[in-house]
Amino acid sequence: MLGAVILLAGVLVGADDHAASTGDLAARVRQLVRQLDSSQLGQRDAAEEELVGLGTKVLDWLPRTVDPGKAEVAQRVGRIRQRLQRARAESAVEPSRVTLRGAMPLEKVFAALQEQTGNRFDTSRLGGPVLKQEVAVDYRKTPFWEALDRLLSQAKLTFYPYGEKRSVELLPQSGPRQPRPDGQVSYAGPFRFEAVSVLAQRDLRSPENRSLRLEIEVAWEPRLAPINFRQRLADVKAVDDRGHPLATESREAALEIPVERGPIAKRFSLPLALPARDVRTIASLRGTLQALVPSQMETFRFDQLPAAKDVVKRAARVTVVLEGAGKGDKSVDVRVLVRFDQPGEALASHRTWIFSNPAYLQRPGGKPIVPESAMPTRQTADELGIAYEFRVDGPLEDYVFVYQTPGMILSTPLEYEFRDIPLP
Repeated sequence: MLGAVILLAGVLVGADDHAASTGDLAARVRQLVRQLDSSQLGQRDAAEEELVGLGTKVLDWLPRTVDPGKAEVAQRVGRIRQRLQRARAESAVEPSRVTLRGAMPLEKVFAALQEQTGNRFDTSRLGGPVLKQEVAVDYRKTPFWEALDRLLSQAKLTFYPYGEKRSVELLPQSGPRQPRPDGQVSYAGPFRFEAVSVLAQRDLRSPENRSLRLEIEVAWEPRLAPINFRQRLADVKAVDDRGHPLATESREAALEIPVERGPIAKRFSLPLALPARDVRTIASLRGTLQALVPSQMETFRFDQLPAAKDVVKRAARVTVVLEGAGKGDKSVDVRVLVRFDQPGEALASHRTWIFSNPAYLQRPGGKPIVPESAMPTRQTADELGIAYEFRVDGPLEDYVFVYQTPGMILSTPLEYEFRDIPLP
């Protein structure tokens, strides 16, 4: 009897096939790791390159420890792990892609999109009949936002990106809605830009004071958690329907756009010069938004806590140092240092995102114990020291300290373009 149908790597496959492919990969990784100990340099080099070429799924099967007598194997495994961790981190700013074809209920389409991309959907505001309706889809490595926009238009739905669940909240489309012109939406990797409103202002007391503000919404795939956006006005170029440039106010200025936890979108306004009354549209507007984006989490585990002092562990482009741990009567203090290779402005003193990184103590088979407090001990442009206090019972040696943090902080430019934006 065939196994249940599941989704893997963007195609529909059976569960038995999934198990077979996973088993084949694990066996191949074990074979190549043994080849890293070959007596021939060419075979060792070939095995290392093939392991890297198999992609980031290899990380699940690489050995955590290597025989102490095989120093070169340990060195190569460490190098492979670093290369794959960096590749996985850098993929954070690539769009998730969807492959799905056929006619099926809407709820199965959303389940498939979530399975393939890791982006969560909230369908609690949709009724059963809506989710049971059948739709025909044809996505072939289609970027997530493009696939979703097509699907929502087809099913007469919309989404709300400002909830607290870090998900795409789906809603019925309220009332008749005009089709959105293609020129008012733009995609950049895992980000979606939409021109949402235009506001023209004239100061009746000072007629020379007039302005035009274009409000833009930037949304991101829920799997991401951007830290900050920065829009340099010099990076915005607009032209009206007469072919004349529309200047931005204070071209040397930059908009700092902080990001809150929970919502998956943020709005900002571009200040433009108000054109003559006979101008009907912004024919073209192009911009580049700079984004600080953390990659996916890497996990660091520290045991033997009573003797642990300045224990260094590294993944991708982040280093975590367990500086020490101490036990009081009813508490444990753990001090860590987190250092990024190139964090940009992610560790600026006014940013607090890093204090939301998971940190906990755990006994074997026990539940994680979260800290009572987290206090900074020192801070520079590329590193942050944190002291955690835990309320625990029992000896310190019974516990493992687990810390999770992004493997990289990516500073990436996001290019967007709108066309034929009507003016009020």
